[in-house]
Amino acid sequence: MKKIGILLILLILLGFVMPVGTWYGPPTNLGPGTDNTHCLALEDFDKDGYIDIAVGNFGGQNVVYFGDGDGTFDSRQVNIGGGTDLTRAILACDVNDDTWVDIIVGNGSGTQNYIYVNDGDGTFDITSYSFGTGTDWTYALAAANINGDTFTDLAVGNIGQQNYVYLSDGVDNPYDTPANEIPFGLPGPQYGNTWDLVLADMNDDTFLDLVEANHQTKNHVYLGNGTGSFGAAYGLGQHDFGLSIEFTHSLAVIDLNGDTILDVVEGNDQGQNRARLGIGTGAMGTSYAFGPVDDRTQAVALADVNGDTHLDVAVANGRSNPEQNKIYLGNGDGTFGDSWNVGSGDASWDIRFEHFNSDALIDIVVANEGQNYVYLNMETTINNIATLFDTYTFFVAGDNAYCTDVLGSAKIAFGLARGGTSGNPEGRTDLILTTTEHDTGNLIPVGGPGINPIADEFDGYFGITWNYDPGAIPPVFQIFAEGYTLTLNLNDYPGEDICIVYIAEHNNRNVMLVWGYGWRGTYAGSAYIGDPSKWALHTGAHMLMIRWIDGNGDGLVQMGEIAVEQSV
Repeated sequence: MKKIGILLILLILLGFVMPVGTWYGPPTNLGPGTDNTHCLALEDFDKDGYIDIAVGNFGGQNVVYFGDGDGTFDSRQVNIGGGTDLTRAILACDVNDDTWVDIIVGNGSGTQNYIYVNDGDGTFDITSYSFGTGTDWTYALAAANINGDTFTDLAVGNIGQQNYVYLSDGVDNPYDTPANEIPFGLPGPQYGNTWDLVLADMNDDTFLDLVEANHQTKNHVYLGNGTGSFGAAYGLGQHDFGLSIEFTHSLAVIDLNGDTILDVVEGNDQGQNRARLGIGTGAMGTSYAFGPVDDRTQAVALADVNGDTHLDVAVANGRSNPEQNKIYLGNGDGTFGDSWNVGSGDASWDIRFEHFNSDALIDIVVANEGQNYVYLNMETTINNIATLFDTYTFFVAGDNAYCTDVLGSAKIAFGLARGGTSGNPEGRTDLILTTTEHDTGNLIPVGGPGINPIADEFDGYFGITWNYDPGAIPPVFQIFAEGYTLTLNLNDYPGEDICIVYIAEHNNRNVMLVWGYGWRGTYAGSAYIGDPSKWALHTGAHMLMIRWIDGNGDGLVQMGEIAVEQSV
């Protein structure tokens, strides 16, 4: 068969889109694209079993988008508030103990804060209550039963004003009893500049404490005694952490290193983010920096994204300046290492993890100035091929590739198009693949490692090996991967051939290897994986071991002659 050196002209089509992430698929739009969303609250507000999303907009209409259970939020929505609120904090909690989740809104720029009571059907248009002074600059909200009376209490963090705990009286407007308003934090005239609050038991005395993130003021842990009072002003103690020059805009509190003591992840604007390990008294001990030194981080969120039992951290960067959002993989000791991108550079204010569809994988929602997005977690599996290789994808063949490798690439390209990809893969040989494309692109190397150095390279990354032994009885060629073996009796070649199709993630992009012993095996694998009707047959699998047998003796590859021997 004639070999070629100039390759894949047939596959080079218009379009160049940077990748949106690794395991997270192309974004789904949430909202009209003209929002100025600063905060998010996630709950099942209508009790249909699907997570809904409440978005708080600064100077626009606050909205609840109801989940459809498949990762979309387009069938129903309801408005919250008057449409011109300057919302900086939004919180979902049951304030009146009726089992329906209500919404609390904290507004900035000296405007009134509100509680919107769930009407018992997921709407919020009958009862609302105000709280606070009406001229607060509220940036932070946290709710829990602080004093042990079964009612949900509220901690409110303000900018340049006194912070308060509002103890619920359990009747009508739960936070309107003056005697139940307890100040905390820095007193006047300097006050604090509180951007985030977390209620958690930081010293393991069974009482909730307040962890406070401040803008250009030290952060604090205020110890509580179960009455609603917090900090040194009540003789309860407090601990500072961070620097007075830092702009800490977000906190997450959780045990990062498995010692049962709560730790803190600190998201800083114009500074380096940090994980701070607790020592069990409420004070912070060892700290570890992660990410660039000058991120504009507005929110942090924690979850085990990759299933290794270690918590990973997502950071929302940018506020009014587009920056790259990222996920940093946790090492289980309070440090974070490898990262990958979420989105392509947004002006982001908030980020949350949740399950938005029926799989067990954790998804992401991002609040932006402009278009808000939902990213579904898409495993690197056969059934997710259209998503994994949706954009910024390159077919790669060896410079001495068989022409059938090119035709096989075309088979896969047409299959991706039929399967719903939005971008068209471009074609490269290993010699014309640029360094940037090699290092950042989603790659589909087609053709055996003997003629395709890129396939050989990624075989090494993924632990795929082969054995060619013409002196064995019978002579064999074997492919080994993940403990599985695919063997070809060379006495049966060329009437029989084998191929491996292997999908995996490597350095923040997706790679699919398609190669066989001979060109017929490679073409058989390309034809099979290029048929979208086959993808659902291998849901959850990332590797196929394929055998082709020339049943009619014509020397050509037909779909009916292709069999999958292993789907892993």
